[in-house]
Amino acid sequence: MDKRTRIVFWGSPKIAADFLSVLSKEPAFEVVACVTQGEKILQRQGKSTVRSFVHETAEKLSIPVFTPRVLKKEAEPLLESLARIGYDIFVVLAYGKILPQSVIDAPRLKAVNFHGSLLPLLRGASPIEHALLYGFNETGWTLQKIVPELDAGDILAQSKVAVLPTDTAETLYAKMTESLLLHGRTMLLDYIEGRTIATAQDTRVATHCGKIFAHEGKLDFTQSAAVLVNRFRAFTPRPGVFAHFRGKKIKLTFDLNSPFKAIAGAPGTLTSYGKTELWITCGDGNALRIESITPEGKKSMGAIDFLNGYRITNGDKFQ
Repeated sequence: MDKRTRIVFWGSPKIAADFLSVLSKEPAFEVVACVTQGEKILQRQGKSTVRSFVHETAEKLSIPVFTPRVLKKEAEPLLESLARIGYDIFVVLAYGKILPQSVIDAPRLKAVNFHGSLLPLLRGASPIEHALLYGFNETGWTLQKIVPELDAGDILAQSKVAVLPTDTAETLYAKMTESLLLHGRTMLLDYIEGRTIATAQDTRVATHCGKIFAHEGKLDFTQSAAVLVNRFRAFTPRPGVFAHFRGKKIKLTFDLNSPFKAIAGAPGTLTSYGKTELWITCGDGNALRIESITPEGKKSMGAIDFLNGYRITNGDKFQ
């Protein structure tokens, strides 16, 4: 008799697809179906439909895929279709939609979710970016029970990931993926085999984070250097941070390996050193070293090329 735990996997982005691949190779599990976001239309040299990473991976693994557009309305027929396949547990990772109660309660082992923070901190849509935005020195994964309230379910297991001052969203995503692929299957197996103790979240210390929007990349140089560099880290590579210079929008990158420098001047003031370094003063009197600049409608250029090409003088300002 096959005693493997039958999993329906719910997820959409690449990090979920990578974890799906790991689960599919675990002898104790059988991924019997996937539920993912439907195809999206991208306007790039004409219209083209793009499937989610989970959809593509599931097809390569010959796993049936379901793409409900309105999950709340389609829950009943979806559950009927999944019941014909047979399942024990729903495993969710960055699916992108809230599961209704009927779906949560359907499996005998219920529905569990991998969330990219150490709950109850950073409940919500962008925990990895917000760990950087708030200057955390560690974050990690939480396996939790799913309840109707977003990311509020009991904690089943956690694994920690160190956050370095030089980490950006890109490098932290890579570290979080590596940690998930290393520890996620064990966290899930411990729950399925009864080796975890569910712990209620302390709602008094819970924090929340929403989606990241491009306009949030606007830098306010009256803020401290630490706040601004954390915004840069959280928004790199996407959507990026920006300011305005001579009436034009410019995207900025900072040198994360250079310590802050105390430079007098109004917030946003540019200062060059020996025509080799370009710094911008922040609200606390510290300055950040600029690594590269992308003027609106132009290619990215090094700070020195910008310094020379735009004939920057000490005292010029970014707004």
